[in-house]
Amino acid sequence: MKGKSTVRSVLFDLDGTLLDTAPDLAFACNAAVTEAGLQPQPMGALKPLISGGAAAMLRHTLAANRQEADLTPLLERMLAIYRENIAVHTRLFGGMEAVLVELETRNLSWGIVTNKVTRFTEPLLQSLNLLERPACVISGDTTPEHKPHPMPLLEACRRIGSRPSQCVYVGDARRDIEAGRNAGMTTLAALYGYVSTDDPAESWGADGLLQHPQELLSWLDGTLQ
Repeated sequence: MKGKSTVRSVLFDLDGTLLDTAPDLAFACNAAVTEAGLQPQPMGALKPLISGGAAAMLRHTLAANRQEADLTPLLERMLAIYRENIAVHTRLFGGMEAVLVELETRNLSWGIVTNKVTRFTEPLLQSLNLLERPACVISGDTTPEHKPHPMPLLEACRRIGSRPSQCVYVGDARRDIEAGRNAGMTTLAALYGYVSTDDPAESWGADGLLQHPQELLSWLDGTLQ
């Protein structure tokens, strides 16, 4: 693990790490499948699939309905509904605003690296008055590769002017930790996010585990083991 005193920048995954987007994503998924005559799925079943994207949520729903169908029209409809309802219930995770304020107070830059594409990332952040605050926003289509490839994280380093060894990446999926490790960063797994019980975070090889957003500050202070 890199020395905590060398940390200059904190990078966050978006869905399930910085923002609790599950209510709006689940609504869009269920609205699309209901229109198609399929049974909607409970939040608990959809939440662990969010890091895999809208298609993963829809594949699960089709399987739960014992249906084989062309995913394309369902996906297009879900994304259209989501774009229209992108920040109805989405909020920063509890305690996260205080974490961001403290990072800013400490002159530690923070940024976002997500696989969510720009046409959803920017309107979402704009709706929550978060678009101008990060030192960088790297979306799923900002670079030719996306997580778990390290390229998006290395691009974030380039934009904020920090070396990978000076960065911590926080994420709630295995691909986040793999991307951070591949980029040469310290990694922290957000257990408060959308972690699947089928893929426990303890097996990802992260440098630390966060039960709550505010534990990031404890980790930076060296008081979280």
